Amino acid sequence: MFKKIALIAAVTLSLAACKSIPVRDYEHQITSSANKTLTKKDVEKAIISACQQRGWMCKATSEGTIAGLLDVRKHQVKIDIVYDEKSYSLKYKDSMNMKYDGDSIHKKYGQWMNNLSRSIDNQLFY
Repeated sequence: MFKKIALIAAVTLSLAACKSIPVRDYEHQITSSANKTLTKKDVEKAIISACQQRGWMCKATSEGTIAGLLDVRKHQVKIDIVYDEKSYSLKYKDSMNMKYDGDSIHKKYGQWMNNLSRSIDNQLFY
């Protein structure tokens, strides 16, 4: 009986450690406040600065779009950052070793995206 309980506990702990979350894009995040008007170039600079601050590699791929890449150990996430002077969106593009199944992904993805979004907001508003 003890072996059965120990096995169930071990399986439960291992599943909890590898929890996945739904893939979430950050759509239409506001870029300016009532007191501050930004240009598209201002938003681009803020995004690039925030990416660099968080360890993301980024590159403008077309007008209003930046490709973002994050490599952490054996994990990799690729996103598209679409922006204009009024808003920006962070959109999942691809990943490696993140347990992506079409709907859900490793829980670290959510933390990385949230941190990037907060850093962009800090660049834009402060």
